[in-house]
Amino acid sequence: MPHHHRDWRGYFAAAPTPFDRDGALDPGRLRDVLAWFLDQRAHGLVVNGTTGEWVAQSVSERQTVLEIARAAVGPETPLLVGIGGIRPDDSVILGRHAANLGADGALLTIPPARWLRGDEIFDFYAAMARQIPLPLLVYNVPAAVGYDLPTELLARLLTVDGIVGVKDNTPSRERRIRTLRDLGGHHAIFSDVLEPTAFPVLANERRGRGQIGSGMPLGSRLADAFELVWRREIDHARLIVDELTEFKAAVLELLGPEQPWHAQIKALMFAAGVDAGFPRFPARSIRDDEPAMARLAAIVEKFMG
Repeated sequence: MPHHHRDWRGYFAAAPTPFDRDGALDPGRLRDVLAWFLDQRAHGLVVNGTTGEWVAQSVSERQTVLEIARAAVGPETPLLVGIGGIRPDDSVILGRHAANLGADGALLTIPPARWLRGDEIFDFYAAMARQIPLPLLVYNVPAAVGYDLPTELLARLLTVDGIVGVKDNTPSRERRIRTLRDLGGHHAIFSDVLEPTAFPVLANERRGRGQIGSGMPLGSRLADAFELVWRREIDHARLIVDELTEFKAAVLELLGPEQPWHAQIKALMFAAGVDAGFPRFPARSIRDDEPAMARLAAIVEKFMG
């Protein structure tokens, strides 16, 4: 039986999609990556999101990724899938395929490079919700689609039957906190809550459901942070938040914000002993930069050793 969206909470690991050096999808590496996430006790898994390089894949490849994930992820772990696309028809195809496979829900962006605004965005999500028989998270990811959905529009979208929450990747800390506070009490709002500013909103105000992120190179401690919050061991959880903040700062100081995050996460996972493959052309692999990999290995050893 699918996990009801009211039960989605905690740290959902956003899985990278492994490709080999020639750019081919690598099913074996994908199974290994998913197994590692499950071993680290992620509370849920997401495939074909931004970290999963959905924009670099064909519709059929994305279907294959989900089929592999569905076979690898047992019924005890919620499995969500990204179904965003430039063509709305592709999102419908992917959403119905996900429903047929028994995915628990889907993340849906507005179509990139279409420059939708206001009522057009509302009409898009309403139409998708009517055609896709899965609970939908509005995926607000302005870095990928070119528009940052304001809190007022997110609230309006949450009135659509079938839309159950938001995965909020706004770069605006102020807007993220506002969305958590205004919408996070009764909806499945996933945001960057394991960071110093947002953490008190999650832990003390009980706003927000969790985090969908690709920080799992820190392993099970990210799942631990949520479990500590649920047990009201807030000071202990805050230590993990501080550690994650320091870890991210060290990585960004080394690689810089201009490096694509999907390339960074694959390099970090490789440094941690998990081979998540290579980013797809034209993105370059950080694994070919030996000095950077040596420094990454030292960062991983410091925080995971």
